[in-house]
Amino acid sequence: MPPKNADEPENSAETPRRSFPRGGPTAAEKRALRTQLMSMRAKILRSSKDLADEALKGSGQDFSVDHMADHGSDNQEQEVTLSLLEGEQEMLDAIELAIRRIDGAEVPPYGICTACAAMDAWPEGSSAPWIPTGRLQVLPYASLCVAHQEEQEEVEA
Repeated sequence: MPPKNADEPENSAETPRRSFPRGGPTAAEKRALRTQLMSMRAKILRSSKDLADEALKGSGQDFSVDHMADHGSDNQEQEVTLSLLEGEQEMLDAIELAIRRIDGAEVPPYGICTACAAMDAWPEGSSAPWIPTGRLQVLPYASLCVAHQEEQEEVEA
């Protein structure tokens, strides 16, 4: 039996089950969003492979033939390519997490803002902590509601 994390309860019966207000995407919407996420995932994997090939291609050049300025330009292009690759990896991670949340393998469930889910209570009749379905249709890997996303962007700015 694998060792337990000291912070985890001894058995699943002791694990508190968090209940969330009704709402969120329907089962049909989740299926459509999962299909969209899988398509995005496949596209990013193809693009990442192309970017990785491009970045590696630049590192194997013979510099004795190139001019120093060409070498600098190649290095700058390689840095941009690696930066794009890093951004794609972050998006891929978010997409894979969203798929796991739809499949029920992650908490909180798909469609719930992770920042709202950390709160103890929501106002009666509020749709919180659900991310609006329209936002999920545009950005199916979103993990924050609009208000919390704006807060995060202000902090990062």
